[in-house]
Amino acid sequence: MVKKKKYSIYDIAKKAGVGIGTVSRVLNKSKLVKPETRENILKIIEKLDYQPNFFARNLVKKNSKTIGLLIPEIINPVFSEMAKGIGDKAFEKNYTVFLGNTDSDVEKESKFVKNLLEKHVDGIIFISTEMSKYKGDFEHYLYLYKKNIPIVFINGFLVDVDIPYVRIDEKKAGYLAAKHLLKKGLKKIAFLGGPMNFIPTKEKLIGFRKAFKEYDAKINKKYIILGNFDMESRHNNIAKLVESKDRPEGIITANDIMAIEVIKAAHSKNIKIPDSLEVIGFDNIELSSDYIPSITTVGQPKYEMGSRAFKLLISIIEKKNISSHKIIVEPQLVIRDSSP
Repeated sequence: MVKKKKYSIYDIAKKAGVGIGTVSRVLNKSKLVKPETRENILKIIEKLDYQPNFFARNLVKKNSKTIGLLIPEIINPVFSEMAKGIGDKAFEKNYTVFLGNTDSDVEKESKFVKNLLEKHVDGIIFISTEMSKYKGDFEHYLYLYKKNIPIVFINGFLVDVDIPYVRIDEKKAGYLAAKHLLKKGLKKIAFLGGPMNFIPTKEKLIGFRKAFKEYDAKINKKYIILGNFDMESRHNNIAKLVESKDRPEGIITANDIMAIEVIKAAHSKNIKIPDSLEVIGFDNIELSSDYIPSITTVGQPKYEMGSRAFKLLISIIEKKNISSHKIIVEPQLVIRDSSP
């Protein structure tokens, strides 16, 4: 097969009898070119089927029109909906998004950052990766920060480091869930969360405790169960609550997937939901409304958070004045059948 010749901007300029600067202005849709010259150059481009080198053009302009997006788990519907919000807004602004799945592995995340920098991305968005911990390996974030490379966090932050973020109000989320059950008269209420070093866990617990204090209710420490999010840990922690002789009346979970697993475990023990046990999740994923019984949950506007994070990143890239680079989004209690 004969290899098709690849033409350069120099070939176009030579055939049109103009300088490469004129061809470049036509490619960039500048108005500083005579109409007849523009028309002639466009005809030559079409005839030769010339394809501009996107990266070469944008490196000259010091703008690649690309961003990186790092998330811990692409199959998680929360992260995928946030990613869609970012991707849709990026498409509108003619940006390309390089997606990396970190598997919550900081070494893998750091390598992704290195690869993205080699691709000359204009900025990076991190969703619930290493920065969702109070203590962790933050060296790669600090490097980006010191080099003035635009970055935005979703649902995470670094203490004492001024990195822009979009976050759900986790304290209010925990408060809304606990208040809902306390208001109904439930007293034995459990909280099933992630590790204590995980920012969402600690902040939800602060809100949880605030609601108990407001209702002058006592928290039973044995109902506060924290652990990792892996399947084995989840199942063991859920079993502790559901199979307990002194079973709680209500369980608040860290996410909707855990809420569904609690309901499955309850069904296996012939525990009726919500008659004998009420369950509240977090995130308001699509499955939470379709599941039977449908899940009462504290929702976060995932798509909106993604789109707002992208807009924030672009404002930083374009050095625009912004009123706030720390955005806290309000959660919303969505009442359904698991705790009506």
